[in-house]
Amino acid sequence: MDALRAMSRWAMGPRDLLARDPTQGVPHFDKGEGHRPWTVEQLKIADDNFTGTLRRAYLLGRWTGQRISDVVRLGWTDVDEGGFNLPQKKTGVQPWCPIFPELEAEMQGWEKRPGPFLLQETGKNAGKPVTANQMWKIFDQAREAYPQLEGAVWHGLRANAVIRLRQAGHSGQQISDMVGMSVEMIERYSRYADRKAGGQAVLRELRERKQDKTVKQWKTVK
Repeated sequence: MDALRAMSRWAMGPRDLLARDPTQGVPHFDKGEGHRPWTVEQLKIADDNFTGTLRRAYLLGRWTGQRISDVVRLGWTDVDEGGFNLPQKKTGVQPWCPIFPELEAEMQGWEKRPGPFLLQETGKNAGKPVTANQMWKIFDQAREAYPQLEGAVWHGLRANAVIRLRQAGHSGQQISDMVGMSVEMIERYSRYADRKAGGQAVLRELRERKQDKTVKQWKTVK
C-alpha cells in the first residue's frame, strides 16, 4: 500500500501520468503485534538440545536479534571491537550488535577462519556455507523432534532479543542501533512484555500495601 501510494504521488506530480491517487481512502491492513517471541520452555529446549550448526544459528539469532538471512552470513570478519558490524541483506541498515557475554562464551570454542560461522554438516556440500532456506529445513527437523517448539520461528528470536534489551532498560533508539529495527517495530514487539511488566509492578505494589497494612494492624493489637 505504501509503495503504491508513493508511486501514485510520483505519477500525479512530476510525471503527470495520473489524475488521482487510487489508494486514497483504502485502509491499511492491521499490522498486528509481530512474530511471537519464543517461550521460556522453548528457549530451554534449544539451550539443552540444539547442537552443531543449529545451535550456532539459534544462539546468534537470540543474542544479536538478526534475521536468519543475516545470521547465516555472520563470521569472524564481521567482528568489530566487541560487536558485529554487518549491513542487513533486506534493508541495507548496518546495526552494531554487541557480542553479549553469553554468546561470547559460546564463541570461544568456534574455530577462527574466513567465511561464515554456519556451515553444512553433512552431504556432498559439507563444509560449505548454509543458506537461510537450509536453516529452515534443519529447524523444521528440530520442531518435529520437539513438539514444544510448535509455533516457534526464527524471527521470534528477534522479538526475544528486543524484549530482553527493553527489559534491561535500553531505549527504543538504542535497541534500534543494536538490532537494526525501526523504533516503531521495537515498540510493537515490546508491547506485550511492557504490559506484563506494568501489571506485575501493580500487583507487587498491592501486595506490599496489603502486607504493610497487616503489619500495622498486628502492631496496634499488640
